[in-house]
Amino acid sequence: MERKRILWILTALIMALGWLVLLNTVLHTQTWANAPSMSFVSQPPGHSRGTVASSTASPLHKTGANGTGHRVKPAETLGRHCIGHGPLGDADFCGCTWGEVLFHGQPVAGTVVTLAFGDGITTSVTRLTAEEPEPYFDLTAHDLGARRGDVLTLTAQFAGQAVSRSFRAWPGADGEQHLVLALPERGVWSPWVTGGYTRALALAGDVVWAGGPAGLISVSLTSGVSVVHTLPWPDPSVRALAVGSDGHVWAAGPGGVAEFDGAIWQAHAVPPLGTLRALAVDPTTGAVWLGGGDSEGGMAVYTGVWQTEPALAKPVMALAVDGAGRVWAATWDGGVYRRDGSGGWNPYCTGDGLASNLVWAAAADDDAAWFGTDPYDQSEEGPRGGIARYDLATETWRVYTTAHGLPSDTTFPGAPASIYALALEGSWVWAGTVDGLRFLADGDWWAAYTSTHGLRPGSVKAVVAGGRTVIAAPPAGLDRLDMDAVPGSPPTAQILSVTPPTLTLGLTLTLSGTGWDGDEGGGQVVAWDWSSDRDGPLCTWAACTLPATLLSSGVHAIALRVQDDEGVWSAPVTAPLMVEWRVFLPLVVRDK
Repeated sequence: MERKRILWILTALIMALGWLVLLNTVLHTQTWANAPSMSFVSQPPGHSRGTVASSTASPLHKTGANGTGHRVKPAETLGRHCIGHGPLGDADFCGCTWGEVLFHGQPVAGTVVTLAFGDGITTSVTRLTAEEPEPYFDLTAHDLGARRGDVLTLTAQFAGQAVSRSFRAWPGADGEQHLVLALPERGVWSPWVTGGYTRALALAGDVVWAGGPAGLISVSLTSGVSVVHTLPWPDPSVRALAVGSDGHVWAAGPGGVAEFDGAIWQAHAVPPLGTLRALAVDPTTGAVWLGGGDSEGGMAVYTGVWQTEPALAKPVMALAVDGAGRVWAATWDGGVYRRDGSGGWNPYCTGDGLASNLVWAAAADDDAAWFGTDPYDQSEEGPRGGIARYDLATETWRVYTTAHGLPSDTTFPGAPASIYALALEGSWVWAGTVDGLRFLADGDWWAAYTSTHGLRPGSVKAVVAGGRTVIAAPPAGLDRLDMDAVPGSPPTAQILSVTPPTLTLGLTLTLSGTGWDGDEGGGQVVAWDWSSDRDGPLCTWAACTLPATLLSSGVHAIALRVQDDEGVWSAPVTAPLMVEWRVFLPLVVRDK
């Protein structure tokens, strides 16, 4: 009897010891993610960019003080994006999430980013600081009650598009987690017309008018049929085009000015103004404005007869009429002029807020007047140039420079490169630049269309936009934008290893994968998404290490997908994983 009692006591002790081992394994696994430092332009192992779908967390996720059933090493020194955001010495800290919002493969500033956990949200705005070379956001869900291992959701909206991603909070040893929100890119350029019709563009309904050294053509947007027009002067060159509200087309060149009524071209005898460069039609009154000049600026207006305007100090390069019917004249080295109600011209220069006094282009609508300028450098002012916007309601200026995505000039470091052309369409602004086209769709950031997007290389000296049509004029001819086309092809993901294939308590799961984008122009993989079909998001790096306690018991399909800089996701690839939550206790044989 005594022997049986001893055996029962030993059995109970052994079983108790087994459960203590299990509890110790669950509560004291010392595992944390040590993600390497990450570069925006490259994709090293450990890069934490990716967008994943929201899913339900593992049942084990809700156990333990930190929601994951394991302890982690607390951050001893917070990363620079985490300073002021997170607590030191907290092993359960959910981390500071920071990263970029990509639009057309480029980080954009001024975008509101929301981080949500449960019913709470917190927001940040992408901005350019001395900490990073690109605009970025930084957020933490710590004050929302989130802990390490919780699933959070990031959301951003830009240019009428929205992107969301859910991810598991799994910061590195510095308390930081780097993520990217990549908006799907839209728009593909293709050659449309070849030839020297690249100096002036105008849109009249379904027809694009294009003029340049080669002469003048009209092209149907629907059929693509083009018509070559013979102007009533020997020199075929065209420098400026405009379309009136009556549908009449006006052309200016070395030979003078001509008007097309839909059937014939009629030459106009205009006052002597020097070299003619600019045309604009007032959409309300139908008045036609003509500008040019050589040593000074020549101006004339046609309201049934031509009348000469007072000469401006410098040659006129471009003209625009705003929604209030006020005429703006852009000059070379004289800034811009606005015609007042009494017929006088009010000057605006860099001292008033203009980006540069060397002005190539002008465009205006009901809200603002826009000006594209040429760079220069003056010691007392520093580098000048960029795009200037004059708000008609507040009568204030806003200047856009390289800090807002405009290309840099090669002659004057720190200054934006030349802006040769401008076009307005709704809330979108298009700018012809030395390397292609920039457009302002939202916020403060000018996104680029260059040769990597199918636009033929070189400076764009003319652009026209209307509806969902955009035509640009690089040196080789006219290129047309299909705004709904998706560029490139999806990237490819590959799982290198999921080890061990059978995961038990006390072990760690190591995931390793790779991805590549074969698009022409050197596309990049910018996002990684590891997930489990049972437990949802796992991690956002090319390679990561996770504790067994993060996963529920059973058979998992571990999936990896990658995203390129055009916002296109690869097809997911999967690998199996068995997770076993079992503890083997010693076998005790009872003596009968």
